[in-house]
Amino acid sequence: MHQMQSILAIAATLICYGAPTDVSAQDKEPGPANPLEGLRAEITAQSLYTPHQPIRLRFTLLNSSDTALEIPLTHALKPGEGIALPLELVLGIGGQPALQVSYEDEKPVAVRSWSPPAQSADGSRVLRLGPRGAVGADIDIRELCRQVRYSGQHSVEWRPLGDLVEAASVQFRVEARKDVILVTDYGKMAFSLMYDQAPRNVENLLDLVRTGFYDGKAIHRIVPSFTLQGGCPNGDGTGIRPDGKLIPAELHETPFDVGTLAMAHKVDDPNSASCQFFITLARVEALDGQYTVVGQTRDEESLRTLQQLADLPTDRNHHPLRKVVTRSAHLVDTELAAYQQTEINRP
Repeated sequence: MHQMQSILAIAATLICYGAPTDVSAQDKEPGPANPLEGLRAEITAQSLYTPHQPIRLRFTLLNSSDTALEIPLTHALKPGEGIALPLELVLGIGGQPALQVSYEDEKPVAVRSWSPPAQSADGSRVLRLGPRGAVGADIDIRELCRQVRYSGQHSVEWRPLGDLVEAASVQFRVEARKDVILVTDYGKMAFSLMYDQAPRNVENLLDLVRTGFYDGKAIHRIVPSFTLQGGCPNGDGTGIRPDGKLIPAELHETPFDVGTLAMAHKVDDPNSASCQFFITLARVEALDGQYTVVGQTRDEESLRTLQQLADLPTDRNHHPLRKVVTRSAHLVDTELAAYQQTEINRP
């Protein structure tokens, strides 16, 4: 029904905003054909980077048509240069930048176009891209634009061939690595996060913590010597994020030990992680490689809190007899957390 309403709405729009009656299809002047029709630009990036690491973006041109496309170049491709996306298509050339970078809410800044070296007359000035073919290049954007080193949200827009190809864009965030701290009525639990092993799931967790999603959420299930589970908006294990976002599995070799933090998902769909998490209360080999591990308890205080939660009485369905919630969840810089722990342990 909803689909039919959408179709009718589109039809009504076409009727209301159709061509004037005094201009027929035969009277319209055909526009110039786009010689690069079917060419598509894409940028891919990690969603989250940490300061002082390379911020590598993947720039790709894809031919979605069934015929070969010839992309004109100003700078000749020398024989033997290899198959890669030419820098002039990434950066622009001749004072016409192809890249713009935005930081937070500031105005976009153009990245300086490419200055080609002196060249000989040899080489082709055409990049020939076969049917359904693609060519790309990985570039550390820090080397081109210093502002992407700042912590915060960044956006990159790429327009490789002016108006001949639709612009591509990507967003990413730069920030110091974080630990997450869950505060309960029985104490705190601090977790070191596994950025490298599960970047998308860690980013999802950071986003939820940053927006206060976990504040007041119930720990609805406690199974002795197995796991405790929380983070459900419905309080019973049936809920997901309000926006419906699901995160694909990022399985890795980290074992499920005492205090391992992982994302819950549907039994029959490993790519359905959302907001619910669980923490193992013992070494559970049966879970290894089955769920995405995102963190590990980092100190004795966390383990003591976990044990107190594990000892709470439950009913036959493993629901706590008394309501248990995460009072709050917050982030702390990993380097600061390590320093504070060193100070605590210092004799």
